[in-house]
Amino acid sequence: MVAIIHARGGSQRIPLKNIAEVGGRPLVAWMIEAAKKSRRIERVIVSTDHDGIARAAIESGAEVPFQRPEELSTDCPSEWVTQHAVRFLEDEGYPVSVPVTLQPTTPFCAPEDIDACVDLLLETGADTVITFRAVHERPEWMYTLENGRAAKFLPGTYGGDSGISQKLPPMFIPNGAVYATSYECLMESGLIIGENVYGVVVPDDRSLDIDEPIDLEVANVLAARLATPPSK
Repeated sequence: MVAIIHARGGSQRIPLKNIAEVGGRPLVAWMIEAAKKSRRIERVIVSTDHDGIARAAIESGAEVPFQRPEELSTDCPSEWVTQHAVRFLEDEGYPVSVPVTLQPTTPFCAPEDIDACVDLLLETGADTVITFRAVHERPEWMYTLENGRAAKFLPGTYGGDSGISQKLPPMFIPNGAVYATSYECLMESGLIIGENVYGVVVPDDRSLDIDEPIDLEVANVLAARLATPPSK
């Protein structure tokens, strides 16, 4: 099994986000550590186009055996990035049985989250197994706004039981951390997320996805909490 961590240098909202510090370490180092501690992952590859990210990845124990091509360093489909890494390894003579795509923007992903995805993929024969988190912002409560006028996002009324979260069926959304994909789905169908999808639910404290500067502040608070031994 090979973990392929996507870590390009061209982040928009947080410049060089993948080497922004979280708990005194580059962001990418957190996912590298989780992958290296996974019992399922045999190699940890970082796909990047940036020298600084490459140095941080190598110092954190990952391999950076290639520089990501320019055409894959923009907002291209994630499938292309993982496919490129798999083809590179295969050209070196290293077979890839299960490609596992990891996003360093979810720093508190745990090794057991990665392992659970790979285990479930192998057990079920799924196309893809993804890490999910529970949805708290319910679509039943959402509106669109056009010139200040609100319209319900979903049909139906918003009163009664639909206004009580405990009365609604649980819903989940990918947390952006782990995508374990069958080789056939990725390399033959060209998809990271196929039609036959299973999920592993991850707690909120391991599902923080860093997208905006405020998320980076929250991540540092959580990292400090993890570094502080619990009081007796």
